Amino acid sequence: MRRHEAAQGAKARRRTARRKGPKTSIARETTADLRAQLNLRTRERDEALEQQTATADVLKVISRSAFDLQSVLDDLLASACRLCKADIGTIRYADGNNYRLAATYGCKPQWIEHFSGYSTKPDRSSIFGQTIIGGHTVHMPDVLADPDYKRPAAVKLMGFRAALGVPLVREGQTFGVITLLRFAVGSFEPKQIEIVETFADQALIAIENVRLFEQVQAKTRDLTEALGQQTATADVLKIISRSSVDLETVLDTLVETVARLCRADQANMFRRRDDMYHLIASHGLSQEAKEFIVAHPFAPGRGSLNGRVAMERRAVHIPDVLQDPEYLYKETQKVLGYRTMLGIPLLREEALVGIFSIHRTRVEPFTDKEIELATSFADQAVIAIENARLFDELRERQAELRVTFDNMGDGVVMFDTTGRLAAWNRNFQEMIELPEAFLAGRPSRSEYFRYLADRGEFVSADLEAQLGRTVDDTGLEMRYERTRPDGRVIEVRRNPVLGGGYVLIYADITKRKQAEEAIRAARDAAEAALRDLQAAQASLVHAQKMAALGQLTAGIAHEIKNPLNFVNNFSALSVELTDELNEALKHAAFADKIRSEVDELTSLLKDNLGKVVQHGKRADSIVKNMLLHSREGSGEHRPADINALVDESLNLAYHGARAEKQGFNITLQRDLDPATGMADVYPQEITRVLLNLISNGFYAATKCATGIADGFEPTLRATTKNLGDKIEIRIRDNGIGVSPELKEKIFNPFFTTKPAGEGTGLGLSMSHDIVVKQHGGTIDVNSEPGMFTEFIVTLPRANIA
Repeated sequence: MRRHEAAQGAKARRRTARRKGPKTSIARETTADLRAQLNLRTRERDEALEQQTATADVLKVISRSAFDLQSVLDDLLASACRLCKADIGTIRYADGNNYRLAATYGCKPQWIEHFSGYSTKPDRSSIFGQTIIGGHTVHMPDVLADPDYKRPAAVKLMGFRAALGVPLVREGQTFGVITLLRFAVGSFEPKQIEIVETFADQALIAIENVRLFEQVQAKTRDLTEALGQQTATADVLKIISRSSVDLETVLDTLVETVARLCRADQANMFRRRDDMYHLIASHGLSQEAKEFIVAHPFAPGRGSLNGRVAMERRAVHIPDVLQDPEYLYKETQKVLGYRTMLGIPLLREEALVGIFSIHRTRVEPFTDKEIELATSFADQAVIAIENARLFDELRERQAELRVTFDNMGDGVVMFDTTGRLAAWNRNFQEMIELPEAFLAGRPSRSEYFRYLADRGEFVSADLEAQLGRTVDDTGLEMRYERTRPDGRVIEVRRNPVLGGGYVLIYADITKRKQAEEAIRAARDAAEAALRDLQAAQASLVHAQKMAALGQLTAGIAHEIKNPLNFVNNFSALSVELTDELNEALKHAAFADKIRSEVDELTSLLKDNLGKVVQHGKRADSIVKNMLLHSREGSGEHRPADINALVDESLNLAYHGARAEKQGFNITLQRDLDPATGMADVYPQEITRVLLNLISNGFYAATKCATGIADGFEPTLRATTKNLGDKIEIRIRDNGIGVSPELKEKIFNPFFTTKPAGEGTGLGLSMSHDIVVKQHGGTIDVNSEPGMFTEFIVTLPRANIA
């Protein structure tokens, strides 16, 4: 409705306007204003479109030429100058300690030369310096009007007047500037400045992309180089491990690898013999050069590379032998043609065993990394040479070992560093019953053990598991026993051999094992008898202690009981007399004050006598328990049905509590395992323990019920469980619980958590002695205050007593 009324009103106003007729001049002005606004909006749209197009073009260049920084910066600077109507543009950023001219626009060669000179520390005398120092955009509508600008030579050379500097900022630090210059005086518009600042962010992204790409390329090159070195090192180590006795193959591989990795043209290795150093391996030498070196061994001295290494025992590097004044081996240099040389000593425990040298026929010094790499390979050469020497010694000693082995009483077999059978004695051959033809073939370790496994010498064919998974670790000693099919027990010991390999020693220990078994059986029997004797002794000592304690306790209790009875009787009588006294004094005439004092005194006297009666009853209860505790004999010791004892104790305790306390009620839960069965116990004593535990549970559960709102149901649960040679009994209540501090004292004599007159502190103490000392069982308690208390009694089926 409102919308319709508004429409009708608008129509009426238009009709009125037509009737009146607008003035012609006003109509013309309105049309001109609309046309001007349209032109303005069109220009703004075209400028915005041009800016967006230029920005998109720059982003396309960045994405397509992510790693061609020059193309990106050139296109970016050209777009900025075109959009901002600048005549000259430059981009410069820090490169080390200088500022590199990265891109230019509209510059003549002499102008570029002028800009390239801005490599020193920036100052405020130029638009570039002010932007770097300030870290923000600097705008000069007329550089000659700026008091800080002091570069008239640049203005005179290029003729610019307006200047704009936009910083390139990375991580808060200004490291470069985009500079735009105009020949005419005038300000750059805010939109133009904003465009250049946007382009500065794009330039920063392009520069950062290229920097990261160069870092990745450098790391990739390093990783590739390191991987190549590691692969080559691994190959050399494999050759050393597989051809440890073929020294020539190892050294030829080593010198070839070092020459390749270090980009050397030649590589040689020399060994000392008769105070001279002779060639033992080479790479990259012509036959003529090799024959020349073989015919001319060298001695230590400063005239040659190898001579210096032999004297100084360290790596020696000569960048150009023709420029070295001490180098004297000119004839050798002419034959081999080398210019740059590197020599490395081969040292074993400070002893010089040889020299390793690599050469380049061009002048190009070796880098530190190449020197380090060559040194590491020199260490591998020392290992290979030492392995070959030790193997030669081992072969020389094998003949001696055969004689030594034959004089030993045990069987002996030796494996060399290659894992093949090297030597054995007659005792070994006779003990293991191996044919001579099999041994003469020098079988490998695997072939030897497989042969024994096929004959049934091992329990299973898993030889590595039975002989130790570290059989390849020749430095590890090992001992292994096995029983042969004929019943003999053979002990195998493995001992390492100096220089590599190991020896297996076979000993027949059948008689020793039989003697050890007899000794072990006698020892076990003696230990069992000792345990039985100690248990019987402990039981006897406990019985004697309990008998003596019982007699003493009974005597003390009897002596205390008579005077205690007098105290209790006279205290009770005095209470009655106090009542009679109060009754008699009612009819006496006293002043009010005296009457008040008499009533107060008689009331206090009655309260005191009541406390005497209360504590007398507690003392009487303690005396009765002491007499019960000291009673001689524990009833009949016989097998008893544990479930029946538990059920009977529950009934006795429940009905006793109901008779003692009117209104007593509690829920009893029974979970009696039928498999619990019989146990050899003192039934009367176990019943006493159960009654104590159940009574304590009744007390805790009913006490908790008095302090909790309606809805709490006092519950006691009795559980039995068959544990094989033991029986478990659990008594659990949902009462007040016991704190961890009180649990430590709960089985102490005369300790109780009940108030005066309600407990003697002897029940749990007696229960502990009956279960632990009399029956050889255990009694433990678990509790959580305010939640539950559970006693766990464990009894052996056969009582040790």
